[in-house]
Formats: sequence, C-alpha cells, structure tokens
Amino acid sequence: MWVYSTDKPFKVGSPTKPRTEIRIKGYDYSSGVWQFEGYVYVPSGTNGFSVMQIHRANGEKLPTELMLMVYGGELRFYPWWVVENDIYDRWMRLNVVHDVEANNLWVYVNGVLKLEAQGNGVSNFYFKRRVYEQSDASNYMESRWTDIKVYRRD
Repeated sequence: MWVYSTDKPFKVGSPTKPRTEIRIKGYDYSSGVWQFEGYVYVPSGTNGFSVMQIHRANGEKLPTELMLMVYGGELRFYPWWVVENDIYDRWMRLNVVHDVEANNLWVYVNGVLKLEAQGNGVSNFYFKRRVYEQSDASNYMESRWTDIKVYRRD
C-alpha cells in the first residue's frame, strides 16, 4: 500500500489526510482476546504515517484503541513510544493482542514483547492495516504486508 502526501482525502470535504487502508472485515469484536498477525515491510525514506490500527467501531470520541506509526525508522505506539528501532528495509512479524475485558494491549515484533499498554475501555473494535499520513510525513509513504491472520480466544 502507498500514498503520496499530495493525494486527496477519501471524500470531498473531509479534514483527514491521504490514506490507503484495508479493514479486516468479518472480525469485528467486542469481547474476548483477539490477535492480529502479519508480516510488514517499510521501505527507507518513508516517514510520518500510521501502519496498523485497532479502530473503535462506534464513532466514539476516541476512534482508535491502538495506532502504530512510522517515524524516523522507528515503529511507534502513537507518535510517542518507540516499539521497535531500525525498521526500514526488513520484514517484521507483527503481533498485536487485545484483551477487551482486561483492557490490555500487547505488541510483539518477531515474537518479542515490545509494548504493553492499557486500552480505552469496552467498545466494538476492528483491525486495519494501512498507510495513513500523520504529521511530518514524507512525500511518499509505503507499507507492504503479507500473511495476515486474525485469531480469537474467548
């Protein structure tokens, strides 16, 4: 997936920035323990975009439960916390686990726990992989994905 910073938003009049997204349909959830797994590759020179998200489906004030972003060759939880360094030009297995009732999130890179965080409470959720421009974006942004899986444990 790719996008240019000069691309238009998804609909006329939208205040959002350019994006290419794929929603994982058929796996919306509101309870249990869910896991997103996929292999992601981010080419060097791309910066300032979201690569993966757990979205809240109810149009709530906080629309995201988790957002993983690319800044300066780092994978970050939102723009603040570094999850993995030196991510450019290599394939990484990304696992994101969400325990809804416990309100916990875990992010693993290549099988190693890199982040544990609290969620924003119960809602309806779904997974997205994406290239969605954020601040300080490069002109061209890209992420490559393969072998996507979603697991559920109740």
